[in-house]
Amino acid sequence: MMIPFGRKWSLIILLILWCSVFPVSRSEAQVSIDSEALLSQPLAGIQISGNIVTREEIILREMETKVGNFPSKGFLRRDQLRLKGLNLFSRVEFRLVGSVNGTTLMITVTELWYILPLPYWYFKDQDPQKLVYGFRFHQRNFRGRNESLILDFWNGADRGFRFTHTNPWIRYSPELSRSVELFQVTRNSRREGVSGLEERATHVGLGVGKRWTMQLVSNITARFQLVTASDPRQLASRGALDRIFETTTVTYWDSRDLVTFPMEGFYLQGGYIRGWILNNGRHYDRLNLDARAYLPMHERMSLYARLKWAPGWGSVPPYDWFYINGTGPLRTTGVTAEGRSLYLGGLEARMMLTDLHYFTWKQAPLFAQYFRNLEYGLGAEVFVEAGDAYQNAKDTGLDSLMMGYGVGLLLRLPYVQVMRLEYCLNPKHSPKEASFSINMNVAF
Repeated sequence: MMIPFGRKWSLIILLILWCSVFPVSRSEAQVSIDSEALLSQPLAGIQISGNIVTREEIILREMETKVGNFPSKGFLRRDQLRLKGLNLFSRVEFRLVGSVNGTTLMITVTELWYILPLPYWYFKDQDPQKLVYGFRFHQRNFRGRNESLILDFWNGADRGFRFTHTNPWIRYSPELSRSVELFQVTRNSRREGVSGLEERATHVGLGVGKRWTMQLVSNITARFQLVTASDPRQLASRGALDRIFETTTVTYWDSRDLVTFPMEGFYLQGGYIRGWILNNGRHYDRLNLDARAYLPMHERMSLYARLKWAPGWGSVPPYDWFYINGTGPLRTTGVTAEGRSLYLGGLEARMMLTDLHYFTWKQAPLFAQYFRNLEYGLGAEVFVEAGDAYQNAKDTGLDSLMMGYGVGLLLRLPYVQVMRLEYCLNPKHSPKEASFSINMNVAF
């Protein structure tokens, strides 16, 4: 979402003051150990409190710390962050205590409001003339089992609906997951030469996954898609309708400490897409490789690096091409590119400017339990990125390489997780052409 250049500094100053001086309690240690001697004793029990909706089995399955094992500071901290990363709790506290029955781990969680019926709006491609607005019903902890249920309707520059249900753990199965999705969108084509012409896509998808370890996960998804358009150049079949069946296989290793705001760890992903255009017999393929490293430099600061390569070949449909426009997926300004393949690299220094704080709305008229221990804080980032979207490997080179750099503020907010306010520049353009944008979640 773009914001007028002249108004951004007042907004930034207001946010800094809010996060710095608003009178709420500071974050104390969220993993505490009553005595170091407890670490040399096997764990006799785990007691969980605060989970009004969430089932205990959902919490225990995310933990490497088990009854009978010797606890360690490292495992306790990783388990606490893994539970926080479920996005089910605003706060997770561990306390290792001694009792008459032996060493006990006390876990206290504060649950978030899981049922979120809310309106929303954003600017597509960071363009104020492309307003999209809608209404989303999102139940993030369906049946208390960390299942996600989404019903979404939107209108404006794009219009459509989406229904998804994701179950990260099928009960009584060997760590299997399942997802289903029904989706339809009417949008304007981004392809050069037919930009602005409408196309409609309808697809249904089914996915299954396997969690091999706490960090290693594999997923297989099958999708059938119908796409109609007014110009043959918008479609892969060069007709009026594409019928596509597509399979996607993804395996990833994720050792990040906190998915929503990582400061340490690694993320490695390998994926492969194979698609068949049923009405002309052609097919296409795409490889997706993504490597990210998060290296702590200080307790408040980390250095991040990312390399992404997604080559495509065959008859990749134009609506599945990569489009660089505005500030995404490359954070820069004043450039556009399109193609069936993408490469991207980036470095970022990310730091926390304030401690994490928590506040409780004690006078909340309804659902007071969901306004307790709401977390917020303020961070900052400095980044540099380079990449390109291309059609064929021969099209790549230093002449086509696009670059961007900039700075940003990172607001850690309840129910939003992270809001990014970024100031993006291009070394080949004047600073007067810089872009200011607002996005959700960390860049990577």
